[in-house]
Amino acid sequence: MAKDDGRDPNPPPTLSAWDICLTLITLVFYAPLSVLASLYHQGTAFRWNGTIEQVRHDLLLCFGHRLPVSVIQRASEKSGSILKQSLRYANAPFQVAERVRRADFAGYWVYRDMSIESRPQDADIVLFHLHGGGYIMGHPLDNAPEHLLIAETLTRRNHTVAVFSLEYTLVPIAPLPTQLYQATAAYTWLITELNVNPSKLYLIGESAGGHLILSLLTALHQHLLEQSPSLQKPAAAFLISPWVNLDPCGPNARFGLQDLDSHSATFKQVLERFSILVQHGVPSKHAQLYGNFAHRVPERGSWEEILPAQTWVSAGTAEPLFRFDIEEFVEAARGDGAEVRFELAEGKCHVWQSVEAREQEKKFLALRLGDDDTALMAGYRHIAELICSCLER
Repeated sequence: MAKDDGRDPNPPPTLSAWDICLTLITLVFYAPLSVLASLYHQGTAFRWNGTIEQVRHDLLLCFGHRLPVSVIQRASEKSGSILKQSLRYANAPFQVAERVRRADFAGYWVYRDMSIESRPQDADIVLFHLHGGGYIMGHPLDNAPEHLLIAETLTRRNHTVAVFSLEYTLVPIAPLPTQLYQATAAYTWLITELNVNPSKLYLIGESAGGHLILSLLTALHQHLLEQSPSLQKPAAAFLISPWVNLDPCGPNARFGLQDLDSHSATFKQVLERFSILVQHGVPSKHAQLYGNFAHRVPERGSWEEILPAQTWVSAGTAEPLFRFDIEEFVEAARGDGAEVRFELAEGKCHVWQSVEAREQEKKFLALRLGDDDTALMAGYRHIAELICSCLER
């Protein structure tokens, strides 16, 4: 399929002596404090399952706030072995987690139906995924079980499907807008080299991946203004808690002076850290067009022209640092005449569909291929149904 030039977009970062010291301090001092604080806040309402979730959540926030970025970026599993060694996909009759490396981008074919294995352009839908992680962490296979669930749902409905997930270079290995250039290169490859019709392309991304989707759509619109007809916009976009404002804690943050619960207050510290790193060195013109999609920018153009005909956005009421900017973006898009379906889930946190799936994906991967448990990963099952409804119109 694609030439592999052997380049790794995210080579393992070098750990300095200071990085190792900070990591040890975090593990020996801050992590135990985080666990004790979790147990204290549970108080008399002690529930074992709830306590384990709370501890895990608070530890992740602690690590995100305290650990060196080089350590965070080394932590994720990047081989796809969890999928390939699982009961469900070890002997699957289709491709799973197939690496693609080019000079200008890299990624994975997470799934390709056997009937279109060498010809993705013949699929009914090509799902193009852009992962989250604040542009600083994350990997294209992090959400692979969820996308395989979507693919299986579509296959059961007699739709052929391929799923490609981009492996963009993380910050600070490469600053913005490198990731946009890579996303544009991959999108161009799908359309011009693999001959995938844009009407079959559906974009999906969570958090920073949602920001990158909006950046890509904006860039495609600029290409069209420059009369590049080969780069038409895709048929649909699914934005899961998109990070629409790269400075969500700054003076233009929509959440303003609202009181934050303890989780959101801690998450705010992590987000501020990531936000500073991501915005460092970004050209001013790029920041103006792509930095805050919650605000209208005349040079950007109309959201009616930028967004696909099918655009779906989700958020949770329990994510104040993102929710209000997301709502403002939706209002602006609708004000421009764009058709945007917005779902605000009561009591749900940031990227709640992914959080839910991570807690349940081991049970899903332990099922035999063909078996199912409809109680697992309900958030992504809903997204799969939405995609089906777009295809079956």
